[in-house]
Amino acid sequence: MRASRAVGAVAIAVALALGVASPAMAKDLPADLPLRYHDKSQTVAKVQYRLDWLGYDMRHKELDNDFYGRSTIAAVKDFQRKFFLPITGKVNKDTWKKLDDVGDNVGDLPKACLTERQVICIDKTAKVLRYVLKKKVVQTLDVRFGVPGLDTPTGDFRVYYKDRYATSGINGPDQPRAPMPYALFFNGDIAVHYSPTFAASGYYPGGGSHGCVNVADLQGVSWLFDQIPVGTRVYVYWG
Repeated sequence: MRASRAVGAVAIAVALALGVASPAMAKDLPADLPLRYHDKSQTVAKVQYRLDWLGYDMRHKELDNDFYGRSTIAAVKDFQRKFFLPITGKVNKDTWKKLDDVGDNVGDLPKACLTERQVICIDKTAKVLRYVLKKKVVQTLDVRFGVPGLDTPTGDFRVYYKDRYATSGINGPDQPRAPMPYALFFNGDIAVHYSPTFAASGYYPGGGSHGCVNVADLQGVSWLFDQIPVGTRVYVYWG
């Protein structure tokens, strides 16, 4: 599971200048697919800019040279694992199409994420939480959502309560309470919080919460918890 990171603002600015984020450029499959280790091209650059926007770490040397190196392979594998694609580390047409679907809007956020000093902006399509401070993304975290029937609600909310040591009784009154530390409650008993189960198991078909926004990165969510005061806007949307 990757760690949280600040989005590369310079890389995104370059991407926008190159038209990497333009939906019109993404409709036709590139002729040089599949991409693999040692490839170097503008298609590699497009993949990297999208992965960067989705929060994956890659070496600056690879990003600066449009080079498909080891850190790009690792990012692609994490992306494939997250969206239940074959984990090959290569970008074939299916991986390209999924990247196009969830990562093509490089640098673009809903207006609701940009109207206040700080916002927790949660994209259910990309399965990421972005902490937006002064209209800039300063942290990106992988998240998972509620299972079918217990879906995480979309909409505009506010953090109304914080609990560093929160627990849940979802397993029943006779069972130990489930830990959900660093909880930021924003809609009834639904919160952004650390999930030991998510951290241990990662993404898998059918996996999910009882409606909460689970975070697997303990260090990342504890840092977020300390930044967010009660009253902070939480915007949950389909990207």
